[in-house]
Amino acid sequence: MKDMSENLNLWLTRASLQAQRYAMLLGIFLLVGLVISAQLVVYTSFLARGHINHLHQLERDRNDMQVEWGQLLIEQSAWASHSRVESIVIEQLKMGVPPAQDIVLVRQL
Repeated sequence: MKDMSENLNLWLTRASLQAQRYAMLLGIFLLVGLVISAQLVVYTSFLARGHINHLHQLERDRNDMQVEWGQLLIEQSAWASHSRVESIVIEQLKMGVPPAQDIVLVRQL
């Protein structure tokens, strides 16, 4: 009976040591996983900040371009005003309104 008890104690001791090894391995794996996930969180936060900064720069560029577009539209309307076109036609191209007898009405049949 003593032999059986010793065998049982030996087996329990081995099982306990094996359980401790598994627990230690599990703890090490969990610690490694924790460190890796923490580093990934830091890295993704860094990338997100970079993307947000780039987005803000693009928004500033867009706003600047919208202001420039508005100024160009104003400039275009100034260059294409009827009075300016008329003065250029009269002064530079020496054009004018034709006399009434030179006007011909064209009708489509």
